[in-house]
Formats: sequence, structure tokens, C-alpha cells
Amino acid sequence: MNAILRQNFLKKPVSGPILCFFHLPRTGGTTLNRVFSFVLREHAVFHADLCAACGGEAGLAAALMTDHHLYEHMMLLTGHYGLAHPLIGHAPRPIAIAAVLRHPLERIVSLFDYIRGRPDHPDHAALSRLSLNQALDALPAFAAHCHNAQLRSLFNATDPNGIVAALQRYPYLLGRMDALDAFAQKLLGLFGVTLEGPLPRANERPFLPGVAPACAQADYATALARLERYNRAELDFFARLPPIFATRPKAALAEQSAA
Repeated sequence: MNAILRQNFLKKPVSGPILCFFHLPRTGGTTLNRVFSFVLREHAVFHADLCAACGGEAGLAAALMTDHHLYEHMMLLTGHYGLAHPLIGHAPRPIAIAAVLRHPLERIVSLFDYIRGRPDHPDHAALSRLSLNQALDALPAFAAHCHNAQLRSLFNATDPNGIVAALQRYPYLLGRMDALDAFAQKLLGLFGVTLEGPLPRANERPFLPGVAPACAQADYATALARLERYNRAELDFFARLPPIFATRPKAALAEQSAA
């Protein structure tokens, strides 16, 4: 990692905005999280660590009601959470949102294959007995990822008005997975860091002997047709998304000026 990163800062104050990175599953987030840990050290705070320290999501939500010390050293907050999470609502400083998106159907298929290739995943046993098409009905925990999930995480909305409202409230930095390195450089640049080579990829899809990928299943075409219907809003959004998309809404500028 030292070979590809040059740090241009020693320490930054933690009184400024918090960058909230929403790690959408199977979009390169694990690769980026390793970089965040290396560059920002204790200033990169992980949602999973907060949950573990508070005894789960309910304990974290309760702690946030009375204790803002959880944000004390935070420059970047990363993990599998979204705009509706209490971490956003209780943030004592202005926030900005960052995330990488992937083609919706490609992401869902990748997630299905990934879980089936990971015996240590909580849903592995259930998905190992199902086709992708069957999983859409039989496993609610997986099906939740299959209905405009990227939009729901990013904007807590799937309709154009709801998306625009979120974009007008918070600064956003979004990227496509096929431009992951360019996105990483844009994001790291916010912290004075230069990316000097390709990112080393992490968490690639594992392969287990005897486990057929979704594309080899007899009802794969049916699953894709269903997913296309379920994710129409997200497909439309992704089709319009440039490699890097950044906003700085007036509402956020006003908040920062008043702070």
C-alpha cells in the first residue's frame, strides 16, 4: 500500500464535516475501506465497530440519543448503512455523502454468487439451496438487496422528487464501479492524499467447487427479467450517472457558513 499512496498531510482537525461513505455491497467498498484505514487510521470509523461496541443496532441508536463522543475523532464514517440511519440524523457536524454504484443487475448477481461462495456468510446455507430466481421469493434478507437498494441507501427514496430532495440537502460524491480508481483519487484528494497507481482489489468473488454461478441456472433469464422490473428506477438512475458525480447544494453551503 505504501507504494501507491503518498500522504500530503500529518493530521487534520476533526471539527469539519464528516464524510459518510455508504458501502453498498459488491461495489468495491472493501478495497476502499482498506485504503481508508491505512490513510486515516483512527479517523476512519466503521459502522460495524460502533455496532459491536454498543451491542448492536438498537444499542447504537440508544447511545446516539445521548452521546456525541462517538463522533469525536471521526473524519470518515464507513460501512453498510444508509441515509436513514440514526448516525446521519444525530451527526453533530455537517455531513457529506460518498458512494460507489454498480449496474443494479450486475451487482445483485455478484452478491448472490459471492454469498454462495462464502461458507462463513450468514445467508450461505439458505442461498446454497436456491436459485437466484427462487431466492427473490424465499429469502427476505437477500430480496432486500434486489429492489432499488442502492437508491434506498443513498437517498432514502427511489422517486425523482425524493432523490432531488436529498441531493439538495447534502453534498454528494458518487462514482461508478467501472471508474473506481478515479473515484478513489477524487475522494482521497479531499484528505490531501494522492493515489499513484491502480488500487489493489480486495474481496473478489470466491469460487467453491460444485457451486454453480447464477448465470448457469435454468431459471436465470426469468430472474433477470424480474430484477429488471424491480429495479427500473435504479437502472434509469445508473444509466444517467457519469463516472464521477459531485454536488455542493446551496443548503449544505448555508449550513457550513452558519457553523
